[in-house]
Amino acid sequence: MTFHLPDLQATCRLGHALAQAICTHGPVALLLDGPLGAGKTTLTRALVEALPGGHEAEVASPSFNLMNRYPTRPETVHIDLYRESGGMLGEELEDILDDPTILAVVEWAKRLPHPVEPAVHVTWQESSPKGRVVTLDGQGERGRRIVEAVHTFLAEAPA
Repeated sequence: MTFHLPDLQATCRLGHALAQAICTHGPVALLLDGPLGAGKTTLTRALVEALPGGHEAEVASPSFNLMNRYPTRPETVHIDLYRESGGMLGEELEDILDDPTILAVVEWAKRLPHPVEPAVHVTWQESSPKGRVVTLDGQGERGRRIVEAVHTFLAEAPA
C-alpha cells in the first residue's frame, strides 16, 4: 500500500496509525528503508510517542549506539543498521527479531541477513518538495492485518 506524506504532520499521522494497529494486532518487526533524511526516525518518534508508555521515551536516532530501548507497551527496540558491520549485534538482534512480545523498529533493514516475518516493510520511494512517498508491505498474516488497519485508520482520520 502506498501513501503520500506531504508534510511532517502526515508522517506523524502514519506513525500514530501504526501504533494503533500494533496495539490492536500485536507487535511485528517494522523494517524501514530509505535514504538519509527520509523520515525514518521521525516516523519512529511518532509511533513510540503514540504507544502506551511512550510519553516516557526520548526517541533519538540510534545511529551511534546502534540500538535504543523504549518503555512502551509493547516494548520497542529501535535499531539502526547503517553503521552496523561485522555482526556486532549478532545473536542479540536475532533474539529481538524472534521475540513476539517486542516491537522491533529496524532502520536500514535491507542490511538484515535474512527475511523477517511477521513484519511490515516501510520503504521511502522518493522525496521532493511536495513530500515523500512510502510503501507499506505486510509480511505474514499479522503484518498484512497491520497494513490494512493503517489504511483504514488513515482513510477515516481527518487530515
